[in-house]
Amino acid sequence: MTKSFRRRRLVVAAVLGAVLAAAGCTSAVEQADQAAANAAAKEGGTLVVAQANDAQPESFLSPALGNITAQYAVFETLTLIDTKTGEPKGVLAKSWTMAPDYKSMDLQLRDDVTFHTGRKMTSADVLYTIQQVQNPANTVGTRFIAEQIASATADGDYGVKLTFKRPLPNVFDLFEIMPVVDKETFANYSDGKQVVGTGRFTWQSWTPGGKLELAKYPGYRDAKGTHLDKIEIQVISDPTAELAAIRSGRVQYAMSMSALDTRTVSNEPGYALVESGGAAQSLGFDVTKAPFDNKLVRQAVHYAIDRDRIVDQVEGGQAEATSLPWKTSTPGYDTKQGEQYTYQPDKAKQLLAQAGDEGASFTVVVPDIPESVGIFEIVQNNLKAVGLNATAQVVSTTDYDQRIAQRNLGAPAFLMRNSNALSPASAVVSRPELVADNNNSHFTTPEYTEAVDAVTSALTPEEQKQALTDYNEYFLDQAFALPVLTRATLSARSAKVDGITSTIQGFINLNTAYLTD
Repeated sequence: MTKSFRRRRLVVAAVLGAVLAAAGCTSAVEQADQAAANAAAKEGGTLVVAQANDAQPESFLSPALGNITAQYAVFETLTLIDTKTGEPKGVLAKSWTMAPDYKSMDLQLRDDVTFHTGRKMTSADVLYTIQQVQNPANTVGTRFIAEQIASATADGDYGVKLTFKRPLPNVFDLFEIMPVVDKETFANYSDGKQVVGTGRFTWQSWTPGGKLELAKYPGYRDAKGTHLDKIEIQVISDPTAELAAIRSGRVQYAMSMSALDTRTVSNEPGYALVESGGAAQSLGFDVTKAPFDNKLVRQAVHYAIDRDRIVDQVEGGQAEATSLPWKTSTPGYDTKQGEQYTYQPDKAKQLLAQAGDEGASFTVVVPDIPESVGIFEIVQNNLKAVGLNATAQVVSTTDYDQRIAQRNLGAPAFLMRNSNALSPASAVVSRPELVADNNNSHFTTPEYTEAVDAVTSALTPEEQKQALTDYNEYFLDQAFALPVLTRATLSARSAKVDGITSTIQGFINLNTAYLTD
Protein backbone atom coordinates (compact mmCIF):
# COMPACT_ATOMS: atom_id res chain seq x y z
CA MET A 1 0.00 0.00 0.00
CA THR A 2 1.43 3.38 -0.97
CA LYS A 3 1.82 5.71 1.99
CA SER A 4 0.99 9.39 1.61
CA PHE A 5 3.85 11.80 2.01
CA ARG A 6 2.01 13.50 4.84
CA ARG A 7 1.82 10.28 6.86
CA ARG A 8 5.45 9.50 6.21
CA ARG A 9 6.51 12.95 7.32
CA LEU A 10 4.58 12.65 10.54
CA VAL A 11 6.29 9.36 11.36
CA VAL A 12 9.78 10.61 10.69
CA ALA A 13 9.43 14.03 12.27
CA ALA A 14 13.01 13.97 13.49
CA VAL A 15 14.35 14.79 10.03
CA LEU A 16 11.91 17.56 9.12
CA GLY A 17 14.60 20.20 8.99
CA ALA A 18 16.64 18.35 6.40
CA VAL A 19 16.86 19.42 2.81
CA LEU A 20 14.93 16.99 0.61
CA ALA A 21 16.55 15.95 -2.63
CA ALA A 22 14.64 16.66 -5.82
CA ALA A 23 13.99 14.59 -8.91
CA GLY A 24 17.19 13.83 -10.73
CA CYS A 25 18.37 11.70 -7.81
CA THR A 26 16.65 8.70 -9.31
CA SER A 27 17.31 5.19 -8.08
CA ALA A 28 19.38 2.66 -10.00
CA VAL A 29 16.22 0.69 -10.68
CA GLU A 30 14.46 3.74 -12.13
CA GLN A 31 17.48 4.53 -14.29
CA ALA A 32 17.61 0.93 -15.56
CA ASP A 33 13.88 0.97 -16.34
CA GLN A 34 14.24 4.24 -18.22
CA ALA A 35 17.23 2.93 -20.16
CA ALA A 36 15.24 -0.15 -21.21
CA ALA A 37 12.32 2.02 -22.29
CA ASN A 38 14.61 4.28 -24.31
CA ALA A 39 16.09 1.26 -26.05
CA ALA A 40 12.63 0.02 -27.09
CA ALA A 41 11.33 3.42 -28.11
CA LYS A 42 10.84 4.49 -31.69
CA GLU A 43 11.89 8.08 -32.15
CA GLY A 44 9.38 10.46 -33.70
CA GLY A 45 5.86 9.98 -34.91
CA THR A 46 2.45 11.24 -33.79
CA LEU A 47 0.46 9.77 -30.92
CA VAL A 48 -3.28 10.09 -31.46
CA VAL A 49 -5.38 10.21 -28.28
CA ALA A 50 -9.17 10.14 -27.92
CA GLN A 51 -11.01 11.74 -25.02
CA ALA A 52 -14.64 12.67 -24.48
CA ASN A 53 -14.09 16.17 -23.15
CA ASP A 54 -12.79 19.19 -25.00
CA ALA A 55 -9.71 21.05 -23.81
CA GLN A 56 -10.36 23.77 -21.23
CA PRO A 57 -7.51 26.29 -21.59
CA GLU A 58 -9.13 28.64 -19.09
CA SER A 59 -8.81 26.02 -16.34
CA PHE A 60 -5.16 24.98 -16.17
CA LEU A 61 -4.83 26.22 -12.59
CA SER A 62 -7.79 24.11 -11.49
CA PRO A 63 -8.08 20.41 -12.42
CA ALA A 64 -10.43 19.95 -15.39
CA LEU A 65 -11.38 16.79 -17.28
CA GLY A 66 -10.68 18.39 -20.64
CA ASN A 67 -7.04 18.96 -19.70
CA ILE A 68 -6.35 15.52 -18.25
CA THR A 69 -4.03 14.48 -21.11
CA ALA A 70 -2.52 17.80 -22.20
CA GLN A 71 -1.79 19.57 -18.92
CA TYR A 72 1.38 17.76 -17.87
CA ALA A 73 2.68 17.67 -21.44
CA VAL A 74 2.51 21.47 -21.82
CA PHE A 75 3.07 22.53 -18.20
CA GLU A 76 5.19 21.50 -15.25
CA THR A 77 4.75 21.77 -11.50
CA LEU A 78 7.17 22.48 -8.70
CA THR A 79 6.99 18.88 -7.49
CA LEU A 80 5.15 15.64 -8.18
CA ILE A 81 4.39 12.95 -5.63
CA ASP A 82 5.90 9.61 -6.60
CA THR A 83 3.06 7.14 -7.21
CA LYS A 84 5.11 4.27 -5.76
CA THR A 85 6.73 5.81 -2.68
CA GLY A 86 4.36 8.66 -1.86
CA GLU A 87 7.35 11.01 -1.61
CA PRO A 88 7.58 14.35 -3.44
CA LYS A 89 10.06 14.56 -6.30
CA GLY A 90 11.29 17.80 -7.74
CA VAL A 91 10.28 18.94 -11.22
CA LEU A 92 10.80 22.70 -11.41
CA ALA A 93 12.02 22.78 -7.81
CA LYS A 94 15.33 21.00 -7.36
CA SER A 95 15.43 21.13 -3.55
CA TRP A 96 13.53 22.46 -0.57
CA THR A 97 13.73 22.83 3.18
CA MET A 98 10.65 22.57 5.40
CA ALA A 99 10.80 24.15 8.85
CA PRO A 100 10.31 21.72 11.77
CA ASP A 101 7.02 23.45 12.68
CA TYR A 102 5.70 23.27 9.09
CA LYS A 103 5.20 27.05 9.09
CA SER A 104 7.79 28.02 6.50
CA MET A 105 9.61 26.58 3.54
CA ASP A 106 12.51 27.52 1.25
CA LEU A 107 12.55 26.33 -2.35
CA GLN A 108 15.43 26.28 -4.80
CA LEU A 109 14.36 26.27 -8.45
CA ARG A 110 16.12 24.77 -11.45
CA ASP A 111 18.05 27.39 -13.40
CA ASP A 112 17.79 25.67 -16.78
CA VAL A 113 14.04 25.96 -17.43
CA THR A 114 12.63 27.99 -20.28
CA PHE A 115 9.09 28.78 -21.35
CA HIS A 116 8.07 27.91 -24.89
CA THR A 117 8.75 31.53 -25.84
CA GLY A 118 12.40 30.96 -24.97
CA ARG A 119 12.28 33.15 -21.84
CA LYS A 120 13.86 31.70 -18.70
CA MET A 121 11.56 30.75 -15.86
CA THR A 122 12.42 32.49 -12.60
CA SER A 123 11.09 32.85 -9.09
CA ALA A 124 8.92 35.73 -10.33
CA ASP A 125 6.85 33.25 -12.35
CA VAL A 126 6.34 31.03 -9.30
CA LEU A 127 5.23 34.01 -7.21
CA TYR A 128 2.87 35.09 -10.00
CA THR A 129 1.39 31.59 -10.20
CA ILE A 130 0.73 31.50 -6.45
CA GLN A 131 -0.96 34.90 -6.69
CA GLN A 132 -3.22 33.65 -9.50
CA VAL A 133 -4.19 30.55 -7.50
CA GLN A 134 -5.00 32.75 -4.51
CA ASN A 135 -7.07 35.16 -6.63
CA PRO A 136 -10.79 34.40 -6.06
CA ALA A 137 -11.57 35.61 -9.58
CA ASN A 138 -9.81 32.54 -11.00
CA THR A 139 -12.06 30.08 -9.05
CA VAL A 140 -9.24 27.60 -8.42
CA GLY A 141 -10.17 24.56 -6.34
CA THR A 142 -6.86 24.52 -4.45
CA ARG A 143 -7.17 28.20 -3.52
CA PHE A 144 -8.10 27.16 0.02
CA ILE A 145 -4.67 25.55 0.43
CA ALA A 146 -2.87 28.43 -1.29
CA GLU A 147 -4.64 30.94 0.97
CA GLN A 148 -2.64 29.47 3.87
CA ILE A 149 0.50 30.95 2.31
CA ALA A 150 0.94 34.16 4.28
CA SER A 151 3.86 35.41 2.23
CA ALA A 152 5.82 34.36 -0.83
CA THR A 153 9.03 36.20 -1.66
CA ALA A 154 11.85 35.78 -4.13
CA ASP A 155 15.34 34.91 -2.95
CA GLY A 156 17.19 35.85 -6.08
CA ASP A 157 16.12 34.58 -9.51
CA TYR A 158 15.86 30.94 -8.44
CA GLY A 159 14.91 30.96 -4.77
CA VAL A 160 11.45 31.19 -3.19
CA LYS A 161 10.65 31.69 0.49
CA LEU A 162 7.19 30.74 1.78
CA THR A 163 5.65 31.36 5.18
CA PHE A 164 2.34 29.79 6.20
CA LYS A 165 -0.51 31.01 8.38
CA ARG A 166 -0.60 27.65 10.11
CA PRO A 167 1.34 24.37 9.85
CA LEU A 168 0.94 23.22 6.24
CA PRO A 169 2.26 19.66 5.85
CA ASN A 170 -0.04 19.15 2.83
CA VAL A 171 1.57 21.91 0.75
CA PHE A 172 2.83 19.24 -1.68
CA ASP A 173 -0.79 18.52 -2.61
CA LEU A 174 -0.94 22.12 -3.81
CA PHE A 175 2.35 21.89 -5.70
CA GLU A 176 1.17 18.68 -7.39
CA ILE A 177 -1.67 20.38 -9.26
CA MET A 178 -0.33 23.93 -9.59
CA PRO A 179 1.34 24.29 -12.99
CA VAL A 180 3.74 27.20 -13.11
CA VAL A 181 2.39 29.64 -15.70
CA ASP A 182 4.11 32.28 -17.81
CA LYS A 183 3.44 35.63 -16.16
CA GLU A 184 3.87 37.41 -19.51
CA THR A 185 1.23 35.45 -21.45
CA PHE A 186 -1.13 33.98 -18.82
CA ALA A 187 -3.83 36.51 -19.71
CA ASN A 188 -3.99 34.98 -23.19
CA TYR A 189 -4.54 31.37 -22.11
CA SER A 190 -8.32 31.39 -21.88
CA ASP A 191 -9.12 31.55 -25.62
CA GLY A 192 -6.63 28.80 -26.40
CA LYS A 193 -4.72 30.80 -28.98
CA GLN A 194 -1.53 31.29 -26.96
CA VAL A 195 -0.86 28.77 -24.21
CA VAL A 196 2.74 28.88 -23.00
CA GLY A 197 4.26 26.41 -20.53
CA THR A 198 7.64 24.87 -19.76
CA GLY A 199 6.82 21.24 -20.61
CA ARG A 200 8.15 18.86 -23.25
CA PHE A 201 5.37 19.79 -25.68
CA THR A 202 4.13 23.09 -27.03
CA TRP A 203 0.50 24.00 -27.59
CA GLN A 204 0.27 24.29 -31.38
CA SER A 205 -3.39 24.62 -32.30
CA TRP A 206 -6.82 23.99 -30.87
CA THR A 207 -10.07 23.48 -32.75
CA PRO A 208 -12.81 23.71 -30.10
CA GLY A 209 -14.87 20.55 -30.07
CA GLY A 210 -12.50 18.93 -32.57
CA LYS A 211 -8.87 18.41 -31.69
CA LEU A 212 -5.81 19.76 -29.93
CA GLU A 213 -2.33 19.50 -31.47
CA LEU A 214 0.87 19.51 -29.42
CA ALA A 215 4.44 19.43 -30.76
CA LYS A 216 7.82 18.53 -29.28
CA TYR A 217 9.55 21.52 -27.70
CA PRO A 218 13.10 21.51 -29.11
CA GLY A 219 14.31 23.93 -26.43
CA TYR A 220 13.40 21.64 -23.54
CA ARG A 221 16.28 21.08 -21.13
CA ASP A 222 16.24 17.33 -21.83
CA ALA A 223 14.72 17.27 -25.31
CA LYS A 224 16.49 14.02 -26.19
CA GLY A 225 14.22 12.28 -23.69
CA THR A 226 11.12 13.33 -25.65
CA HIS A 227 10.39 10.55 -28.14
CA LEU A 228 7.25 11.76 -29.90
CA ASP A 229 7.20 14.53 -32.49
CA LYS A 230 3.53 15.33 -31.98
CA ILE A 231 0.47 14.51 -29.89
CA GLU A 232 -2.97 14.87 -31.40
CA ILE A 233 -5.89 14.81 -28.97
CA GLN A 234 -9.23 14.16 -30.65
CA VAL A 235 -12.57 14.84 -29.01
CA ILE A 236 -14.80 11.78 -29.38
CA SER A 237 -17.75 12.17 -27.04
CA ASP A 238 -19.49 8.91 -27.97
CA PRO A 239 -17.84 6.04 -26.03
CA THR A 240 -18.94 3.54 -28.68
CA ALA A 241 -17.25 5.61 -31.37
CA GLU A 242 -14.13 5.80 -29.22
CA LEU A 243 -14.07 2.02 -28.91
CA ALA A 244 -14.36 1.72 -32.69
CA ALA A 245 -11.56 4.29 -33.13
CA ILE A 246 -9.00 2.38 -31.05
CA ARG A 247 -9.93 -0.95 -32.60
CA SER A 248 -9.57 0.47 -36.11
CA GLY A 249 -6.17 1.98 -35.33
CA ARG A 250 -7.41 5.52 -35.88
CA VAL A 251 -6.26 6.33 -32.31
CA GLN A 252 -3.63 4.60 -30.19
CA TYR A 253 -4.87 5.68 -26.79
CA ALA A 254 -8.52 5.90 -25.64
CA MET A 255 -9.32 7.80 -22.46
CA SER A 256 -13.09 7.85 -22.14
CA MET A 257 -14.64 4.49 -22.90
CA SER A 258 -16.91 2.82 -20.37
CA ALA A 259 -15.19 0.74 -17.70
CA LEU A 260 -16.60 -2.44 -19.22
CA ASP A 261 -15.44 -1.58 -22.76
CA THR A 262 -12.04 -0.54 -21.45
CA ARG A 263 -11.58 -3.85 -19.67
CA THR A 264 -12.83 -5.80 -22.69
CA VAL A 265 -10.59 -4.19 -25.29
CA SER A 266 -7.58 -4.27 -22.94
CA ASN A 267 -7.87 -8.05 -22.75
CA GLU A 268 -7.76 -8.40 -26.53
CA PRO A 269 -4.46 -9.10 -28.33
CA GLY A 270 -2.67 -5.88 -29.26
CA TYR A 271 -4.05 -3.74 -26.42
CA ALA A 272 -3.24 -3.01 -22.79
CA LEU A 273 -4.91 -1.47 -19.75
CA VAL A 274 -3.69 1.81 -18.24
CA GLU A 275 -4.65 2.50 -14.62
CA SER A 276 -4.21 5.99 -13.25
CA GLY A 277 -5.04 8.07 -10.20
CA GLY A 278 -8.54 7.55 -8.99
CA ALA A 279 -11.89 9.21 -8.60
CA ALA A 280 -14.68 9.52 -6.07
CA GLN A 281 -18.25 9.51 -7.35
CA SER A 282 -20.92 11.06 -5.17
CA LEU A 283 -24.39 12.57 -5.13
CA GLY A 284 -24.74 16.03 -3.64
CA PHE A 285 -27.78 17.80 -2.22
CA ASP A 286 -28.57 21.50 -2.01
CA VAL A 287 -29.74 21.68 1.61
CA THR A 288 -31.49 24.99 0.96
CA LYS A 289 -33.93 23.37 -1.48
CA ALA A 290 -36.77 20.96 -0.82
CA PRO A 291 -36.86 18.06 -0.24
CA PHE A 292 -33.19 18.03 0.80
CA ASP A 293 -33.59 20.73 3.41
CA ASN A 294 -34.69 17.79 5.58
CA LYS A 295 -31.88 15.60 6.92
CA LEU A 296 -34.19 12.59 7.08
CA VAL A 297 -34.72 12.75 3.31
CA ARG A 298 -30.98 12.93 2.70
CA GLN A 299 -30.42 9.92 4.94
CA ALA A 300 -33.27 8.08 3.18
CA VAL A 301 -31.55 8.52 -0.18
CA HIS A 302 -28.37 7.05 1.33
CA TYR A 303 -30.26 3.88 2.22
CA ALA A 304 -32.11 3.83 -1.13
CA ILE A 305 -28.98 3.66 -3.32
CA ASP A 306 -27.71 0.23 -4.34
CA ARG A 307 -24.00 1.04 -4.49
CA ASP A 308 -22.99 -2.56 -5.17
CA ARG A 309 -25.19 -2.64 -8.27
CA ILE A 310 -23.54 0.54 -9.53
CA VAL A 311 -20.10 -0.96 -8.96
CA ASP A 312 -21.05 -4.12 -10.87
CA GLN A 313 -23.03 -2.66 -13.77
CA VAL A 314 -21.30 0.68 -14.37
CA GLU A 315 -17.76 -0.05 -13.21
CA GLY A 316 -17.56 -3.72 -14.17
CA GLY A 317 -16.78 -4.60 -10.57
CA GLN A 318 -13.62 -2.46 -10.63
CA ALA A 319 -14.55 -0.01 -7.85
CA GLU A 320 -15.28 0.07 -4.13
CA ALA A 321 -18.70 0.98 -2.75
CA THR A 322 -18.40 3.33 0.22
CA SER A 323 -20.32 5.80 2.38
CA LEU A 324 -17.16 7.90 2.87
CA PRO A 325 -15.42 10.31 0.46
CA TRP A 326 -12.01 8.64 0.90
CA LYS A 327 -10.40 5.65 -0.74
CA THR A 328 -10.11 2.68 1.58
CA SER A 329 -6.29 2.91 1.72
CA THR A 330 -6.46 6.36 3.35
CA PRO A 331 -4.63 6.34 6.71
CA GLY A 332 -7.29 6.30 9.42
CA TYR A 333 -10.06 4.98 7.14
CA ASP A 334 -12.76 3.29 9.23
CA THR A 335 -14.37 0.32 7.47
CA LYS A 336 -17.39 0.34 9.78
CA GLN A 337 -18.08 3.98 8.99
CA GLY A 338 -17.52 3.29 5.30
CA GLU A 339 -20.29 0.70 5.40
CA GLN A 340 -22.73 2.70 7.51
CA TYR A 341 -25.26 3.24 4.71
CA THR A 342 -26.03 -0.12 3.14
CA TYR A 343 -28.80 -0.80 0.64
CA GLN A 344 -31.97 -0.82 2.76
CA PRO A 345 -34.97 0.41 0.69
CA ASP A 346 -37.45 -0.39 3.45
CA LYS A 347 -35.55 1.83 5.87
CA ALA A 348 -35.46 4.55 3.20
CA LYS A 349 -39.27 4.37 2.91
CA GLN A 350 -39.63 4.64 6.69
CA LEU A 351 -37.47 7.76 6.83
CA LEU A 352 -39.38 9.35 3.93
CA ALA A 353 -42.67 8.64 5.68
CA GLN A 354 -41.30 10.17 8.87
CA ALA A 355 -40.22 13.24 6.91
CA GLY A 356 -43.57 13.45 5.09
CA ASP A 357 -41.88 13.62 1.70
CA GLU A 358 -43.12 10.49 -0.06
CA GLY A 359 -43.60 11.11 -3.77
CA ALA A 360 -41.28 14.15 -3.94
CA SER A 361 -39.96 15.08 -7.40
CA PHE A 362 -36.69 16.86 -8.16
CA THR A 363 -34.03 17.44 -10.81
CA VAL A 364 -30.51 16.03 -10.70
CA VAL A 365 -27.72 17.78 -12.63
CA VAL A 366 -25.59 15.17 -14.42
CA PRO A 367 -22.34 15.93 -16.31
CA ASP A 368 -22.38 14.61 -19.87
CA ILE A 369 -20.00 11.75 -19.12
CA PRO A 370 -21.02 8.14 -19.89
CA GLU A 371 -20.08 6.95 -16.41
CA SER A 372 -22.11 9.67 -14.69
CA VAL A 373 -25.13 9.03 -16.90
CA GLY A 374 -24.90 5.31 -16.14
CA ILE A 375 -24.74 5.98 -12.40
CA PHE A 376 -27.75 8.27 -12.59
CA GLU A 377 -29.88 5.66 -14.38
CA ILE A 378 -29.42 3.23 -11.48
CA VAL A 379 -29.90 5.98 -8.88
CA GLN A 380 -33.10 7.02 -10.64
CA ASN A 381 -34.48 3.47 -10.52
CA ASN A 382 -33.46 3.07 -6.87
CA LEU A 383 -35.22 6.29 -5.91
CA LYS A 384 -38.34 5.39 -7.87
CA ALA A 385 -38.54 2.14 -5.90
CA VAL A 386 -38.83 4.09 -2.63
CA GLY A 387 -41.24 6.70 -3.98
CA LEU A 388 -38.96 9.53 -5.15
CA ASN A 389 -39.01 10.90 -8.71
CA ALA A 390 -35.65 12.08 -10.05
CA THR A 391 -35.22 13.65 -13.48
CA ALA A 392 -31.81 14.19 -15.08
CA GLN A 393 -30.59 17.52 -16.41
CA VAL A 394 -27.55 16.49 -18.47
CA VAL A 395 -25.12 19.37 -19.03
CA SER A 396 -21.81 19.72 -20.87
CA THR A 397 -18.66 19.32 -18.80
CA THR A 398 -17.79 22.98 -19.45
CA ASP A 399 -21.18 24.13 -18.14
CA TYR A 400 -20.88 21.68 -15.26
CA ASP A 401 -17.43 22.95 -14.24
CA GLN A 402 -18.68 26.53 -14.32
CA ARG A 403 -21.59 25.63 -12.05
CA ILE A 404 -19.23 23.88 -9.65
CA ALA A 405 -16.91 26.90 -9.58
CA GLN A 406 -19.80 29.29 -8.99
CA ARG A 407 -21.22 26.99 -6.29
CA ASN A 408 -24.59 27.08 -8.02
CA LEU A 409 -25.60 23.77 -9.59
CA GLY A 410 -29.09 25.03 -10.35
CA ALA A 411 -30.90 21.94 -9.04
CA PRO A 412 -31.74 20.31 -5.70
CA ALA A 413 -29.37 17.39 -6.41
CA PHE A 414 -26.28 16.81 -8.53
CA LEU A 415 -23.76 14.10 -9.34
CA MET A 416 -20.17 14.88 -8.38
CA ARG A 417 -16.85 13.51 -9.58
CA ASN A 418 -13.55 14.36 -7.89
CA SER A 419 -10.06 13.00 -7.54
CA ASN A 420 -9.70 10.89 -4.41
CA ALA A 421 -5.91 11.14 -4.32
CA LEU A 422 -5.78 14.13 -1.97
CA SER A 423 -5.19 13.55 1.71
CA PRO A 424 -8.27 14.33 3.85
CA ALA A 425 -6.49 17.44 5.15
CA SER A 426 -6.30 18.78 1.60
CA ALA A 427 -9.61 17.38 0.40
CA VAL A 428 -11.71 19.15 3.04
CA VAL A 429 -10.32 22.53 1.99
CA SER A 430 -10.37 21.98 -1.79
CA ARG A 431 -13.02 19.49 -2.89
CA PRO A 432 -16.10 21.62 -3.63
CA GLU A 433 -18.52 19.24 -1.94
CA LEU A 434 -16.47 19.06 1.28
CA VAL A 435 -15.19 22.57 2.04
CA ALA A 436 -16.69 24.19 5.14
CA ASP A 437 -17.06 27.61 3.55
CA ASN A 438 -19.30 27.85 0.48
CA ASN A 439 -19.60 24.21 -0.53
CA ASN A 440 -21.87 23.07 -3.36
CA SER A 441 -24.52 21.88 -0.91
CA HIS A 442 -24.68 25.27 0.83
CA PHE A 443 -24.30 23.31 4.04
CA THR A 444 -22.66 25.25 6.84
CA THR A 445 -22.66 24.80 10.61
CA PRO A 446 -20.18 25.67 13.37
CA GLU A 447 -19.85 21.95 14.08
CA TYR A 448 -18.82 21.16 10.51
CA THR A 449 -16.30 24.00 10.43
CA GLU A 450 -14.84 22.70 13.68
CA ALA A 451 -14.59 19.16 12.25
CA VAL A 452 -12.80 20.43 9.13
CA ASP A 453 -10.40 22.54 11.19
CA ALA A 454 -9.55 19.52 13.33
CA VAL A 455 -8.68 17.43 10.24
CA THR A 456 -6.46 20.13 8.77
CA SER A 457 -4.61 20.88 12.00
CA ALA A 458 -3.89 17.31 13.17
CA LEU A 459 -0.11 16.79 13.29
CA THR A 460 0.38 13.28 14.67
CA PRO A 461 -0.99 9.98 13.36
CA GLU A 462 -3.12 9.60 16.50
CA GLU A 463 -4.54 13.12 16.17
CA GLN A 464 -5.18 12.61 12.46
CA LYS A 465 -7.06 9.34 13.00
CA GLN A 466 -9.23 10.77 15.76
CA ALA A 467 -9.97 13.93 13.79
CA LEU A 468 -10.94 11.89 10.72
CA THR A 469 -13.17 9.58 12.77
CA ASP A 470 -14.96 12.56 14.31
CA TYR A 471 -15.32 14.23 10.92
CA ASN A 472 -16.73 11.07 9.35
CA GLU A 473 -19.29 10.68 12.14
CA TYR A 474 -20.66 14.19 11.62
CA PHE A 475 -20.46 13.95 7.81
CA LEU A 476 -22.42 10.69 7.77
CA ASP A 477 -25.08 12.01 10.13
CA GLN A 478 -25.69 15.24 8.24
CA ALA A 479 -25.65 13.43 4.87
CA PHE A 480 -25.38 16.59 2.73
CA ALA A 481 -23.20 14.63 0.29
CA LEU A 482 -23.66 10.97 -0.60
CA PRO A 483 -20.47 9.12 -1.57
CA VAL A 484 -21.21 6.28 -3.98
CA LEU A 485 -17.87 4.71 -4.86
CA THR A 486 -14.16 5.21 -5.31
CA ARG A 487 -12.19 3.70 -8.17
CA ALA A 488 -9.04 3.83 -10.23
CA THR A 489 -9.27 5.57 -13.60
CA LEU A 490 -9.10 3.09 -16.48
CA SER A 491 -8.05 3.74 -20.06
CA ALA A 492 -6.76 1.59 -22.90
CA ARG A 493 -3.78 1.81 -25.22
CA SER A 494 -2.76 0.02 -28.35
CA ALA A 495 0.39 -2.09 -28.14
CA LYS A 496 1.78 0.34 -30.70
CA VAL A 497 2.34 2.89 -27.93
CA ASP A 498 3.99 2.57 -24.52
CA GLY A 499 5.53 4.73 -21.82
CA ILE A 500 2.23 6.29 -20.71
CA THR A 501 2.21 7.07 -16.98
CA SER A 502 0.11 9.21 -14.66
CA THR A 503 0.35 11.52 -11.68
CA ILE A 504 -0.98 10.50 -8.29
CA GLN A 505 -3.91 12.83 -8.95
CA GLY A 506 -4.81 10.88 -12.10
CA PHE A 507 -3.58 13.26 -14.78
CA ILE A 508 -2.06 11.42 -17.72
CA ASN A 509 1.65 11.92 -18.33
CA LEU A 510 2.65 11.51 -21.99
CA ASN A 511 6.11 13.03 -21.57
CA THR A 512 7.97 9.76 -22.04
CA ALA A 513 5.40 8.01 -24.25
CA TYR A 514 6.69 6.47 -27.46
CA LEU A 515 5.51 4.52 -30.47
CA THR A 516 6.75 0.95 -30.75
CA ASP A 517 6.54 0.55 -34.53
